[in-house]
Order: sequence, then C-alpha cells, then structure tokens
Amino acid sequence: MELDIYIVSLKNSARRGLCEAIVNDPPPAPKNLSPHFAIFDAIDKHSAYFATDLPHSTLIQHSYAKEWLNESDWYQDIWGRELFPEELGCYASHYMLWLECIKQNKPLVVLEDDFDLQSNFYESLLDCLESPFDFVRLYGNFWKAQPEKAKIANLDGAQIVPTNPKTETLFKGHFMLSSYEVDSTSAYYLTPRAAKAFASFSLHFVEPVDQFLNRVHLHQIPSLTYIPLSVRFNPHHLTSSVFTPENSSLRESTHKKARLRRLSRLFVSKAHDWRRQRYYRHFLKRFQALDSL
Repeated sequence: MELDIYIVSLKNSARRGLCEAIVNDPPPAPKNLSPHFAIFDAIDKHSAYFATDLPHSTLIQHSYAKEWLNESDWYQDIWGRELFPEELGCYASHYMLWLECIKQNKPLVVLEDDFDLQSNFYESLLDCLESPFDFVRLYGNFWKAQPEKAKIANLDGAQIVPTNPKTETLFKGHFMLSSYEVDSTSAYYLTPRAAKAFASFSLHFVEPVDQFLNRVHLHQIPSLTYIPLSVRFNPHHLTSSVFTPENSSLRESTHKKARLRRLSRLFVSKAHDWRRQRYYRHFLKRFQALDSL
C-alpha cells in the first residue's frame, strides 16, 4: 500500500535539516507499505498568503477577521483570544494539505517538523489504512483529561490498558475515542472524506487548527487517537514556532483573563462539555459493532 507523508516545515527553520534527512533516508518500511515522505513548505506571516499590497485578496484576508471570531466556540470559552499570525500560518498550512488530499483522492499523513517517529509508526499507518476511520491522531496532547477518570490519558497514551467506557473506548484494539478533547496537529492520518469536511467548514479561521479539528458537532468527523502513540516530539519541540517572544505578552494576558472567565463563562463551558459528551455517546453507538466484525 502506498501512502504519502507530508512534513510541514518552515524553509528557514533549524528543524529543516532533520526533516530533509528523513525524506532522503526514510526508516525501512515493511514490505506491504510504500511510504513516500515529502516536505511541504509551511506558510508563515512573511509569505504571499499574508500580503496586503497585492492587486487581489489573499487567503488570510479571505479567512480571518476579528469580527468573525464570535463564530468560534473556542473564542467564546475560557481561553478565547485573537489568533497569532503564527497560528494563522499553521492553519493555512494544514488547510492546503487538506486540499491536496482532496485533489489526490487518497489518504495521507501530516507530520509537523518536531516529530519523532516511534517504533510502531509504520504499524499504525497500516492499521489506519485498514480501518474505517477518516481522521486519526498519531500524537495527542491529553492535558484536558481528568487523570483519575482517563487511564490512557494518565499514561500519556503510552500503553493499551482497560478503559472506563464513560471517558475512553478502544476500537480495533488501537483506536481511542474519548469523551474529552485531545489536542495537537503534530501528526495525523486523514482520508479525502475528512479533508473535504475540514476544508468545507474552514471558510473562516476562527480558532487554532487543533481546536477546529475537535469541533465534531460542526464537521461530523470523529476524532480518534492511535494508542500507543506512534509519534512523539524531538528536542526541537522545546523551541516553539507558534508561541514566540513576540506574542508572549498576549499569551500572558490571556492566562490572566482565563482565571476571571472561569466564572463569567462557566455556563458556556458547561454547555460545550455537555455537547461533547453527547457526541461521544453518538459515535460510541455508531462504532460499537466494529470489534465484532
């Protein structure tokens, strides 16, 4: 089985060398998988997509304006704020890869450039290709889970363990559906069906792209996570290309506002939690027969 794997990388990033090394000399793959690694030049705030002096409007001009932010659940919740240019560039990069997936009409994998492939990486890709799922995170951030209720999250996705079906359920042995949100766009598998849904509901970029992917009620694509995680971070992750010294003051002010919003936006948060639980039960019911097939 052939599978394209795109590495999202800024041209001038210190991470670029490791990405090129993987493309030029990828890890040996099993005989039944033919992976093709390629670099996708990430979109940043210096690119033409952000330009304001062109004779035509650009992607970012079409996609982002402050007055559209109220469309976002994330913006209305505790951590909501304006998006950083770096976040817009990240969203635009993923958006362009969704369009590429639609164009090719076949599944692909997206990696951000601070990845570290684990020993089960190719196994996870084969499992994804043979599964009925359209969107699967190969890495996930579990900070929103309650450790005492979420056993897999408590182990940082490192092991397959018996789960509490009220919060986590495994399908086909490895694919976790959770009642809590799993964040990150660091590594994921998607099909053209998922790509079409994501692109269709991205007329406006109104939240960080990983938060958009969790808006299951909007695009109707359930978010699953492969366990054990088949991608982790390399040391370059410690230097973020999104959270920079230039936007640190805005981040600090957001953290201060979040403490106050816990009360003022409590009802909004509770409503979002209730809806998330409802969709978890909905997809749980849809997928419950999978393990008997």
